[in-house]
Formats: sequence, structure tokens, C-alpha cells
Amino acid sequence: MVRQRGGLIGRRSEVEALLEDSGSGPILLRGLPGSGKSAVLEEFNAVLAGRGVPVLKVSFSAGGPVWDRFGFRAVLTAVREQYDCFDTHPRLAHSLDDVSRLCTEDGYADPWTRFCLLHAMSTLFSRLSRSEPITVILDDLDRLPEPIPAAAAIHRSGHTVVASCRIRSTDPVTSLEAVFRQLHEVGPLTPEAASNLLRRLLRSAVAPETESAVQQALGPLWGNPGAISSTVASLRARGEIQVSGGLARLRNSETPVTVPIGHPVFDGLELSGEAGREVVLLAAGPDGLSVDDLPYVAGGGNGAKVAGRLVDSLVEAGVLDCDSSGTIRCRIPGVAAEVGKTTEDRPRNRLHRSIVERMLEDGDLLSVRPGNVARHVALAGREQPVRTDFAAILLDAERSLPDDSPARTRYLYAGWWHSEPGDGRAVRQTELVRHLVRVADYRSMTSFVADALDAGPGEGERAQLALGAVLAALHLGAPVERAVREHLRQCDDAQPVLRLADRWFAGEPVDPAGVSAALLPVWRRIGSTAPQPVRRARLGERRAALLADACAARDLAPVLAAVLGADYRIPERGRLAVFHRVRAGYDEGRWADALSAVAELENVEAVEAPVREHARLLAAEMCGWRGESREAAEWLAAVPEPSRLPHLRAWVEAALCHQAGADDEAFAAGRRAFRIRPASSADPGTSRLLLRLAWLAGHSDDPSHRRAVVDVAESHHQGHRTSRSHGVLALVRGLAGGDETEIRTAERLLRPHRDSELVLLRDPAARMPDSPHGWLRQSHASSPTGVGTEPATAVAGAATDRKAPEVLSDTESRIVELIRAGRTNRQIARMMRMSEKTVEKQLTRLFAKVGCRTRYGLAMAALRIDRQAIGA
Repeated sequence: MVRQRGGLIGRRSEVEALLEDSGSGPILLRGLPGSGKSAVLEEFNAVLAGRGVPVLKVSFSAGGPVWDRFGFRAVLTAVREQYDCFDTHPRLAHSLDDVSRLCTEDGYADPWTRFCLLHAMSTLFSRLSRSEPITVILDDLDRLPEPIPAAAAIHRSGHTVVASCRIRSTDPVTSLEAVFRQLHEVGPLTPEAASNLLRRLLRSAVAPETESAVQQALGPLWGNPGAISSTVASLRARGEIQVSGGLARLRNSETPVTVPIGHPVFDGLELSGEAGREVVLLAAGPDGLSVDDLPYVAGGGNGAKVAGRLVDSLVEAGVLDCDSSGTIRCRIPGVAAEVGKTTEDRPRNRLHRSIVERMLEDGDLLSVRPGNVARHVALAGREQPVRTDFAAILLDAERSLPDDSPARTRYLYAGWWHSEPGDGRAVRQTELVRHLVRVADYRSMTSFVADALDAGPGEGERAQLALGAVLAALHLGAPVERAVREHLRQCDDAQPVLRLADRWFAGEPVDPAGVSAALLPVWRRIGSTAPQPVRRARLGERRAALLADACAARDLAPVLAAVLGADYRIPERGRLAVFHRVRAGYDEGRWADALSAVAELENVEAVEAPVREHARLLAAEMCGWRGESREAAEWLAAVPEPSRLPHLRAWVEAALCHQAGADDEAFAAGRRAFRIRPASSADPGTSRLLLRLAWLAGHSDDPSHRRAVVDVAESHHQGHRTSRSHGVLALVRGLAGGDETEIRTAERLLRPHRDSELVLLRDPAARMPDSPHGWLRQSHASSPTGVGTEPATAVAGAATDRKAPEVLSDTESRIVELIRAGRTNRQIARMMRMSEKTVEKQLTRLFAKVGCRTRYGLAMAALRIDRQAIGA
């Protein structure tokens, strides 16, 4: 139904058309099942009732007596229920008795009694309203075996008839179209209206990936309100929907969205039986179903004609589609997913095996089309018994496929499965492992490793399988299975790879060099472009520091990319990939993507506690700077105290206190964290917290704050003794005290790293009498995200030697400064002595002038600095 709590969605034009044509003759509203005809009529009824127009609504739903061919039982029920709504004739009760007496199974038995029944019904409607004609709404009129007599009897009595029917290629609908003068059609909802309906049904904003999953499952039914409503109801009934981060999401993104069987699209499919379900399953496969395959479907032989008729009927019903190349595909993936649940005894790969067997019943590979056979052999997978003569045709077919296509995965696996043991199978294994890493298909890697170990691989092959098993375990977040370890423990080359996985899942620290030493010796035998070992001197200090930070944060994706080289790709799903999206999205300023990834990580099982806390803290940080204080507080509260990352938690807590105008509490939160855990310890948030406290101390009137944060920074440097820790110490001194010497020292130490923390020096450097504009410009150009090429604009009175493209007024500049300080619109209005509405108007002008849409983007664009500086 389209009409939900809050009003009608996307059907205003249809209702207005009915109102405009009302009274000009019988009106027929047509639409596909589930298109929302009943909701349109209900809204039409409500509008007329609001205008004081008498309306009688009759619904011909399923379940009435079979013999009541005119539907008069439903009419009687509606009149009795709404009796008091009309200015009725005194003898209306007699007419009701007459129709009730005649409307029986015997009353329909011969033409004379049917004539009497129709005459009695005409009399009833002539007595229903004495003062004015009424509007009679006949919903689902096409459900009646003989729908025209009821509408004709009402129309002859002088009343307006508005009826609805489903679009079907049947005689009753054709007759209805010929009788009714006005025809209106209810088409699909617009994409925007469909999205609004989905939000209404889920009672929440919807995550983009969830809306996309529902849209893809429904296919052409995405604009059908009934399909959307029933699908959402099914998801909710199964507990597949949850709300996190203010967005409705699928609890498990890998669970397919299905269209429930009760939807009318299944009507034709149910009539086709098991054969029809098999055709739909095959057509929904990755390669579809070829017309050439129909002779081998549904039993083969005479069954080919049956399959052809089934395909024709399902194409007509809108379930299947056939393109110009003769490929049959399922138009509605959600229907195929539901069919797959109801045909568990005939999984799709077993159907492909049956097709291969029928193809080869009357000949050998030379007498059939090898390409067709190879396609079904690849789709059959392990269901197809091993035949070594299949290996050659699979190899020939695989050569023409794109390198990174999912189809190539199936052909490579089938080629390995049907190869003879020995060198040929070993080569196929190497190629398949490299391909699975390239396409980031680690679920297939897990199953392939188990299959390959069962086949009895050699020593060199075991090392490759160990690498595949460990990569799959790291990406999927589950340790290597015990049975796999038992097979691999005798292989010396596999031991370093397995020990890396053991350290990782035990929560022990790992470093880039250790990851490289464990994986690279084996990967060099597999990868086509294996890089050199990952060493600090080779990487450069900045990249080495970034990889070390990633390891400390338990984000292995950039480290694996550095170790494995061009053949490695980060997958879209899995614990490792989602957490990497969180960190990368935050660092690069794509905060909407990062917050979406945090919410997705909440649904991933087996996520270690430090990773989950890290993601939640970044979510709290982002929400805080976006002005979403309630969400920020909720994310922070989700991280327990004491936290496993106390410095990172205090970094976020200090920001939230600062945004609330409590800078002293912000500084105290950071000091408490350093008392809990010394600054020399390995905590991903130590440097960030130091810099945040230094900035707060630099803006504080309390000199003890400056001394305290410098003392902690010195302790941090003593524990690490690196050029970067020295640079952080100098930066802290420069931020806290405005020391010119320390500012220049920090610039000298951090510039070789191309470190984004350089942008924090612009504020104190701008106050120096001989501000070093040259390196300020260089630091801007060297920011990791490469945002723009202009030097920093004026910060706290700093002059630049080039003008900004857009000159801000004094009022606008002051508003930007207050936004940078985390002030709300109300706080800005109070501090600048203007109304809150004036502040909003100023912000609107600023957004248009600067070219951004958020407060965060305004601060970043106005300052022309790296996004990370705002968080700092």
C-alpha cells in the first residue's frame, strides 16, 4: 500500500485527476498488482469526505461466495455499515431486505431471478440518497466473475462510479475498459517517492547500501509500493533490520533480500511448479540461461517444449526477460532468492551438472559445443565429477575472459578441479591463488584451500595454501581452522606465515617488516609483480611511519598493499576492509563514508575490542565536529571506561568538552588519560591527544597547562626517540607557548615526513613578527590530501602574499573563527550580539560563497588547510 502513517506518498497527481474527472462518468483506475490503487482510492475517499461529499466504499476482496457473481453480498455489507452516512429514503430498509432475499445461490440460478436481483439493486441505490448523488468506490472490481452488472446498476441510479482493477490480459478487464468512459492508470512510483516510502516503512533514515540492496532485489518492482511494503515487512519479521547510527541497516549485508511468496508476482510461478522454479534459478545465475540450453532443461527430450512454454509464460508474467543474444535472465533477483530458499533439494550447481550430463548423453565433447559445456561445468563446481578431458576446454574458455571477472574465478577453479595431479594442477593452483587475491574473494579462498588440502598437495603447494589461508583469515576476522593447520604444520615454509596469523589473533603487536618477512618469500612464487621487502630505509620515513601507525591501530590493509604489491586489492566486505574504510574515510575527510563504515562494523562479528573502540571513538569525533552532539555522546558512551585506548578516548572527550565551551574540563580529561597510561606507551591516540592539549594550553590563561603538556610531550619523546616524536615535542612547545625557535624546529623535523600536523603551526606562526610565509606555503602544498594550491589565509591576523579567491567580510571571518572553535549558532549569536536567525542567514551566504554545504566544510575551505587540522 502507498498510504502509510503520515499521508500518501507519490500519488498526488492520480488523486487530483480523479477529483477533476469525478462526476463526468464512470471512472476506472487501472494498475499492476501492488501499485497502490487501493491507497489512491482511500485518499480520494478521504478528500471527498472532507468536502462533505457522501461516499460509499465497497471492497471486493477475495473470500466472497463463489456463486455471488455480481458481488452484491459485499455491496449489502458496505451499505449496512455506512447506513447512517446518507440521507436515505424511508423504504431503503425494504430494498435491503429484497436484495438480501434474492442474493442467494438459487437467485443466480436462472435469468429471471438474476433480472429481479439486478432490478432490486437498482431500486436500492435509487433510495440510498434522496438529496444528492453519491460517489460509489468499487475497489478491486476485476475480482468479480461478472463485474459489469454491479457498476451498471449503480450508474443507472445516477451515482458516480469510481472503480479499480488490476492490469491483466483477461476478458473481464477488457470489457471493463470498454464500458468505463474515463480511464486512469497508476504507474510505478518515481525513484524519489520509492525512497521516501522505504524510509516511511522503516521509520528511520536508511543507509545507502541498504536502500541499494532493496532496490537491486526488487529490480523493476522498485516502484511498486506493494512489493516494497511486503519486502520490508518480511525483513522486519525475520529480524533483518536494525537501526544504528540513526540509520536503518540490514543486520547482515550478505543475506540476500527476498520478495515474499505472497506477492502477486509469484502467481504465475506457482502454477509452473518445480520446473518453473528450476528455470528461474538457472536464469538468476551469474551467466543467465541460454536459449540453446532449453533442450537440456526440465528433463530434456520432450521437456524442452515444456521449458520453452514455461519461459514464455514467465516472460509474460514479468519474472524473466530474454535479450537479443538469446540469454534469459531473472528480472527480479529477490524472487530468485526466495525461490532458492524453497528449492534446497535442487541447488543451482546440481542443475548445471544435470545439463552437462544431458548434453553428453548422445555424444562426446567433439560433437557438442565445447563452450556451452565448459560454461555449465564451471557453474557446476564440485558437483561435477572429475573428468580430465574437461580441463582443456575450460582452459580455452578461460583465456577469453577478463582478468578480474567473477566468471574467471569459476573457470580457474573448475580447471584446477578437473586437472590431473602433478605440475599441471600446481600451476592452476598458483594462478587461482593469485587471482583470488587480485579480486579479493577470500570466502572462495577459504573453501579452495580446504579443497586443495584434501587433494594432497606437494610441499611448495602447501606454502601457497598457507598464505591463502592466512590472508583469508586476516580479512574475514576468523583464525585459521584447526584442520587446515594440521595439514600445513609439516611444511617449513608455511610456519612463518602461520605464526604471523597466531600473533595477530592473539592480539600481539605486529610491524610492517614482520608482515613482509612472513608473507613475501611465499608471495614471490605467486604474485606477478611481487615488490621488494618492506624496510624503513626503502619506504622513506613518512611512509614507514604511516604503515607503523596502521599496524598499531590494527589496520593491516595498507601494510598488505605495500607487501603484496599491484596484485593485491582491498575487499569491499570483512572486518579488515570495513575498519580500513573507517580510518581512511576519517583521514581523507570523507566523514559520511567513514560513519557509514563504523555502523557497518557494528554488524560484523568477531571484531576485537580495540578495533571496535577505535571505530566508535572516530565516530564520536566526527559527529562532534559535525555538530551532532547527541550522536557524538552516544558513540563515546559506547566505549567503556577504562578504555583499551585511553589516550584516543580522552582526545575525543576533550573535543566534546571544548565544543561545549568547557576548555578547562577538556584539558583535565587529557591529563587524566596520561595519568592512567604514560605517554611513552604505544597508544594510537597519544600524539593526537598531545597536540589537542597543546592547542588548548596555547589558548588558556593558565601557565600550568603549558608546563604540564610540555612535560608529557618530553616523556613521550624519551620513550620513542624518533625524529617524529622529536617533531611532535617541538610542535607541542610551539603550540603551547608560541616559541619561535620550537616552531621552526617542528617545521624542520616534520617537513621531510610531509606531515599533515604542520598545518597546526600556522596559527602560532602567523603571530610571529617575521612569519616564514615560504614554508607555510610549502606545508600547505605538502599536505597529504593535497587540498588546493593556495597558501593559508589569514589566521589570527596573519598576512598572506596572495589574496583568496573570495574575500570574507569582518563579520563572516569572525563567524568562521567561532565555527572553528566549535561554537553553536546560539553561542555565535550571543557572542556577536545578533539574532540566531541572522547567524543562519550569514551561514547560508558563506556556504554559497565558499562552495560547501556543512560547517566542517566551511571551516576547512575557509582556512585552506588539510581536513585533519580541523579535528586537531
